[in-house]
Amino acid sequence: MVRNLLLIRHADAEFVDRNQRDFERKLSEKGKNESALMGEYLKNLPFKIDTIYTSPSVRTLQTCAEIIQQLEIAPRIISSEEYYEATSNVMFAAVNHIDDIFENVAILAHNPSISYLYEYLSGDSVGGFETGACAWLQIEADSWAEVSGGAAQSKDYYYAGMRSH
Repeated sequence: MVRNLLLIRHADAEFVDRNQRDFERKLSEKGKNESALMGEYLKNLPFKIDTIYTSPSVRTLQTCAEIIQQLEIAPRIISSEEYYEATSNVMFAAVNHIDDIFENVAILAHNPSISYLYEYLSGDSVGGFETGACAWLQIEADSWAEVSGGAAQSKDYYYAGMRSH
């Protein structure tokens, strides 16, 4: 069975001020635009997203909300603390714990863990994800539990404002 995994880094966020925790950072105006463009990109993929696993930080939830506004069918949203400040091993394990009822999944999280997950699964390097970037990976697997390093084929890499090929 072919499974699609989208690895998305949250869009551009405001800088932290002294009275604000990193977790509470909101999207900047640039980030709102990046998110809307990401939603357009995702809407035009040859499949519909079943679910989005997301970090519960303010900027990731706002990115998610902006993306969903562009989609024709809203996916299930699963917010989990494990995606905030996740280590590489936590990200690798998270993929193996995706529910098998989902074939087309997005993980919306932070750098550097989203970049490390991409490199682990694809064996390729993007040199760090831009804000509002998405990597589309395709995996041949009957279950998410069997996905391991190098198992994914990189299909596309997109970021807002990217020139078409």
